[in-house]
Amino acid sequence: MEIISREQEQSQIMERTKELAIETINLSKSFGKEKKIHAVDNLNLKVKKGEVFGFVGPNGAGKTTTMKMLIGLLEPTSGSGKVAKYDILHEIINIREETGVLPEPAGFYDYLTARQNLRFYAKLYDIDSNEREKRIENLLETVGLSRAIDQKIGGFSTGMRKRFGLAQALINEPTVLFLDEPTSGIDPLGAQMMRNLIKNLNKSKSVTVFLSSHSMEEVEEICDRIAIIAKGKLLAVGSVEDLRSVVREKEGVHYLLEVQDIIPSEAVEIVKDVDGVEEVEIQYPTLKVHSNFKNGAEIAKALAKTGGTISLLEEQELTLQKLFLKIIEEA
Repeated sequence: MEIISREQEQSQIMERTKELAIETINLSKSFGKEKKIHAVDNLNLKVKKGEVFGFVGPNGAGKTTTMKMLIGLLEPTSGSGKVAKYDILHEIINIREETGVLPEPAGFYDYLTARQNLRFYAKLYDIDSNEREKRIENLLETVGLSRAIDQKIGGFSTGMRKRFGLAQALINEPTVLFLDEPTSGIDPLGAQMMRNLIKNLNKSKSVTVFLSSHSMEEVEEICDRIAIIAKGKLLAVGSVEDLRSVVREKEGVHYLLEVQDIIPSEAVEIVKDVDGVEEVEIQYPTLKVHSNFKNGAEIAKALAKTGGTISLLEEQELTLQKLFLKIIEEA
């Protein structure tokens, strides 16, 4: 079986998805009498068809405001945008036909059953009755709610409501799916189930997913690319590795190093002489190395020349959570 690396998978996604699913050009939204509160400030985004795109930022960053403009619930102060090729100002009806939305919080008719709720939403899209009933049953099976099909939504747990919300967002078979905090308030097992559902939908049906979340673990697991926004401004966009590169350029690289056959103090002096190395600290049995750029190979060669045997040379990669905090702090 062929093993495909993350980089190859990313390249394949981009190759087959050259067409844009979402695009914004200087999209802005201001509030207040004199429009001095800039919730979204000249936002330029390009989301490719078929990818899972993460949209993250602290509270008040402008995430929900952006999403509301993209689905036609808020009119921009300035700028423009397209979703599924349709203009967010002039073709809102078309956008609503092409998109599914899971808002936070999601609202349902608690006194109706899951079947009745989905039947109501299906009628809004004028779906044929026979097709509608099949689709309702298939969707509830997909999200693991077949046994609750005739149970009133009011009796659903938080996790069940989240999964039902995903079924509701898919009733019109959208090409673009907007998810706002899809796993908030549910337990780890339910959250993982939701993530798996999102990944499977993206792969099996090529649905473009625009996901806003506070869970960096979630975003790192399921998103192909990520945009970081704060105070309405776009700070960075790219894959997790792209974001690591941005931070590396500013802060350098940190290595953990273990060397045998050379005493630690001697190893420190050898490593310090390698071009780019800024600092070396002994934390027995390892050395912590800070360099201006990636130079692990050069460090290894320098130690090998003097008879050192490397048992560990590992870059300390930042998690998305740490990358996020670094980028926000420097903004």
